[in-house]
Amino acid sequence: MTAFSPGIIQGCFDLLDMASRMSLSFSQITLSFGRLSGLPVEIVIETAQTLRWLATGGEGFVSLTPAGSKLLMLDGYEQKLRQALLDYIDAIHPPWVQNAIAGRSRVLSFASSDIRQVFVEAGLAHGTEHDVVVFWDMLAARARGQKNIHLTEIGREGERLTLAYEENRTGRRPRWVSIDSNGDGYDILSVLGPGDGTQLSIEVKTTQFGLNGYFHLTMNEWDRALCFENHVFHLWDISGIPKQVAVLEKSDVEPHVPKNRGRGLWESVEIPYYTFYEKFCPHV
Repeated sequence: MTAFSPGIIQGCFDLLDMASRMSLSFSQITLSFGRLSGLPVEIVIETAQTLRWLATGGEGFVSLTPAGSKLLMLDGYEQKLRQALLDYIDAIHPPWVQNAIAGRSRVLSFASSDIRQVFVEAGLAHGTEHDVVVFWDMLAARARGQKNIHLTEIGREGERLTLAYEENRTGRRPRWVSIDSNGDGYDILSVLGPGDGTQLSIEVKTTQFGLNGYFHLTMNEWDRALCFENHVFHLWDISGIPKQVAVLEKSDVEPHVPKNRGRGLWESVEIPYYTFYEKFCPHV
């Protein structure tokens, strides 16, 4: 598998910059530069070619591909690293990327130390800033074989609304759990109230279709909800202005949850938003 580390990436950045300014062949670069960013130039060239950043032009000179030009034009080291990671994943399909479906912490646990350092230097190993969340959602989409993350973005909007809702309600910033792991059975960890630090777990569902929308509840989500003494569901309707939210207790949802019978096991249930129309309130 193609080597990938902060040092190799920096070498590639230097090579791309050189190729954009000088007319040289790969053999001339190899003979003229023994090392780039402290690494053998052959390794840097191999990586840049494998990741489709450089190619040989019609006259035998090294030229930037559209992907290489895009990478070189980005502002700042972090932005370049993030695009380099995406290009690496698209070209190599490393096995660790499949863990992105389960969240950030799973990827960082299974990736090599060199890869983890790339995530750290790209500003992606921590934090919940918008651009960081979008990056991890793109990784999860690639792990699923998708590049369209529209549905994921809708879900993230609901989670952001819950973060703001809970901070306004409690005076404390809740924890965005689903960014790091989506196997916990809830998305946000808040508290019961301004004077009560008892933990409250929240599962967030979001629709663009108003009360005509549906939300899907998995058996895992319901089983985990039953494990928590304090657990609620936030249903967000973002179809209009103002946006609306319904805060549901487990007792509100339970009548609509299937039961296992005989040898049959349910996996997911689709519940209409209009079932809880009396619970919806404008989000101010």
